Amino acid sequence: MGSMKLLDYTTTCGFLPHAKCASVEDAVARLVGALASAGELGDPGSVVAEVMRREAEGSTAIGGGLVIPHARCAAVPAVRVAVATLAEPLDVPSDDGLPVDVVILLVGPDGDPRQMLRVLARLARAVKSDAFRDGLRAADDAGGLRAAFAKAI
Repeated sequence: MGSMKLLDYTTTCGFLPHAKCASVEDAVARLVGALASAGELGDPGSVVAEVMRREAEGSTAIGGGLVIPHARCAAVPAVRVAVATLAEPLDVPSDDGLPVDVVILLVGPDGDPRQMLRVLARLARAVKSDAFRDGLRAADDAGGLRAAFAKAI
Protein backbone atom coordinates (compact mmCIF):
# COMPACT_ATOMS: atom_id res chain seq x y z
CA MET A 1 0.00 0.00 0.00
CA GLY A 2 3.02 2.30 0.30
CA SER A 3 3.16 5.14 2.76
CA MET A 4 -0.31 6.12 3.78
CA LYS A 5 -0.90 9.85 3.91
CA LEU A 6 -3.75 11.22 5.97
CA LEU A 7 -4.49 13.57 3.07
CA ASP A 8 -5.39 10.51 0.95
CA TYR A 9 -8.51 10.08 3.11
CA THR A 10 -9.76 13.63 2.60
CA THR A 11 -11.72 15.32 -0.15
CA THR A 12 -11.06 18.91 -1.22
CA CYS A 13 -14.44 20.18 -0.03
CA GLY A 14 -14.01 18.55 3.40
CA PHE A 15 -12.04 21.46 4.86
CA LEU A 16 -14.02 24.17 6.67
CA PRO A 17 -11.85 26.94 8.12
CA HIS A 18 -13.26 29.29 10.77
CA ALA A 19 -16.68 27.66 10.65
CA LYS A 20 -19.32 29.20 12.88
CA CYS A 21 -20.73 26.24 14.79
CA ALA A 22 -22.89 26.31 17.89
CA SER A 23 -21.96 22.79 19.03
CA VAL A 24 -19.87 19.75 18.17
CA GLU A 25 -22.98 18.26 16.58
CA ASP A 26 -23.32 21.36 14.41
CA ALA A 27 -19.68 20.99 13.28
CA VAL A 28 -20.16 17.26 12.62
CA ALA A 29 -23.28 17.96 10.56
CA ARG A 30 -21.41 20.57 8.49
CA LEU A 31 -18.50 18.20 7.85
CA VAL A 32 -20.76 15.24 7.03
CA GLY A 33 -22.74 17.52 4.72
CA ALA A 34 -19.55 18.53 2.91
CA LEU A 35 -18.59 14.87 2.41
CA ALA A 36 -22.11 14.01 1.25
CA SER A 37 -22.15 16.85 -1.27
CA ALA A 38 -18.90 15.49 -2.70
CA GLY A 39 -20.57 12.09 -3.13
CA GLU A 40 -18.31 10.53 -0.48
CA LEU A 41 -21.14 9.07 1.59
CA GLY A 42 -24.86 8.45 1.55
CA ASP A 43 -27.62 9.44 3.99
CA PRO A 44 -25.87 12.23 5.89
CA GLY A 45 -28.55 12.20 8.61
CA SER A 46 -27.77 8.63 9.62
CA VAL A 47 -24.03 9.32 9.63
CA VAL A 48 -24.43 12.37 11.90
CA ALA A 49 -26.71 10.36 14.20
CA GLU A 50 -24.20 7.51 14.47
CA VAL A 51 -21.26 9.86 15.10
CA MET A 52 -23.21 11.69 17.82
CA ARG A 53 -24.42 8.40 19.36
CA ARG A 54 -20.77 7.37 19.61
CA GLU A 55 -19.84 10.81 21.00
CA ALA A 56 -22.54 10.48 23.68
CA GLU A 57 -20.88 7.25 24.88
CA GLY A 58 -17.71 9.19 25.63
CA SER A 59 -16.44 12.48 24.30
CA THR A 60 -13.66 12.24 21.74
CA ALA A 61 -12.15 15.51 22.98
CA ILE A 62 -8.48 14.56 23.27
CA GLY A 63 -7.14 17.79 24.77
CA GLY A 64 -5.22 20.59 23.10
CA GLY A 65 -8.47 22.08 21.82
CA LEU A 66 -9.23 19.11 19.58
CA VAL A 67 -12.10 16.71 19.19
CA ILE A 68 -12.00 13.72 16.82
CA PRO A 69 -15.59 12.47 16.48
CA HIS A 70 -15.68 9.17 14.65
CA ALA A 71 -17.98 6.30 13.73
CA ARG A 72 -18.40 3.44 11.32
CA CYS A 73 -21.66 3.13 9.48
CA ALA A 74 -23.29 1.48 6.50
CA ALA A 75 -23.77 4.77 4.64
CA VAL A 76 -20.00 5.29 4.39
CA PRO A 77 -18.26 3.35 1.59
CA ALA A 78 -14.65 4.22 2.52
CA VAL A 79 -12.67 5.79 5.35
CA ARG A 80 -12.92 9.57 5.10
CA VAL A 81 -11.54 12.46 7.14
CA ALA A 82 -12.89 16.03 7.17
CA VAL A 83 -11.55 18.99 9.14
CA ALA A 84 -13.08 22.15 10.58
CA THR A 85 -11.53 24.94 12.59
CA LEU A 86 -14.06 26.91 14.59
CA ALA A 87 -14.54 30.66 14.58
CA GLU A 88 -15.69 30.47 18.21
CA PRO A 89 -14.25 27.76 20.50
CA LEU A 90 -16.76 25.39 22.12
CA ASP A 91 -16.88 24.50 25.78
CA VAL A 92 -16.56 20.72 25.58
CA PRO A 93 -15.51 18.50 28.49
CA SER A 94 -11.89 17.41 27.99
CA ASP A 95 -9.03 16.25 30.19
CA ASP A 96 -7.22 19.58 30.05
CA GLY A 97 -10.33 21.78 30.11
CA LEU A 98 -9.26 23.68 26.99
CA PRO A 99 -12.12 24.83 24.75
CA VAL A 100 -12.40 22.97 21.46
CA ASP A 101 -11.67 24.84 18.22
CA VAL A 102 -10.52 22.04 15.90
CA VAL A 103 -12.90 19.26 14.84
CA ILE A 104 -11.51 16.33 12.84
CA LEU A 105 -14.26 14.00 11.68
CA LEU A 106 -13.37 10.39 10.86
CA VAL A 107 -15.94 8.08 9.33
CA GLY A 108 -15.58 4.63 7.85
CA PRO A 109 -17.51 1.62 6.58
CA ASP A 110 -19.06 -0.94 8.90
CA GLY A 111 -16.97 -3.74 7.48
CA ASP A 112 -13.36 -2.73 8.06
CA PRO A 113 -12.55 -1.51 11.58
CA ARG A 114 -8.81 -2.10 11.11
CA GLN A 115 -8.26 0.57 8.51
CA MET A 116 -10.32 3.07 10.45
CA LEU A 117 -8.31 2.37 13.62
CA ARG A 118 -5.06 2.81 11.68
CA VAL A 119 -6.20 6.23 10.45
CA LEU A 120 -7.39 7.17 13.95
CA ALA A 121 -3.99 6.24 15.36
CA ARG A 122 -2.28 8.37 12.71
CA LEU A 123 -4.54 11.32 13.52
CA ALA A 124 -3.93 10.95 17.24
CA ARG A 125 -0.18 11.02 16.56
CA ALA A 126 -0.34 13.99 14.19
CA VAL A 127 -2.36 16.20 16.54
CA LYS A 128 0.18 15.81 19.33
CA SER A 129 2.34 18.23 17.36
CA ASP A 130 1.87 21.86 18.43
CA ALA A 131 3.10 23.00 15.02
CA PHE A 132 0.49 20.87 13.26
CA ARG A 133 -2.35 22.17 15.45
CA ASP A 134 -1.16 25.78 15.12
CA GLY A 135 -0.95 25.36 11.34
CA LEU A 136 -4.56 24.20 11.16
CA ARG A 137 -5.71 27.12 13.29
CA ALA A 138 -3.75 29.66 11.24
CA ALA A 139 -5.26 28.61 7.90
CA ASP A 140 -7.46 31.30 6.38
CA ASP A 141 -9.18 29.34 3.64
CA ALA A 142 -9.98 25.77 2.63
CA GLY A 143 -6.83 25.46 0.51
CA GLY A 144 -4.67 26.66 3.38
CA LEU A 145 -6.37 24.30 5.81
CA ARG A 146 -5.82 21.40 3.42
CA ALA A 147 -2.15 22.36 3.00
CA ALA A 148 -1.72 22.55 6.78
CA PHE A 149 -3.39 19.15 7.18
CA ALA A 150 -1.09 17.72 4.50
CA LYS A 151 1.83 18.34 6.88
CA ALA A 152 0.54 15.58 9.17
CA ILE A 153 3.17 12.92 9.79
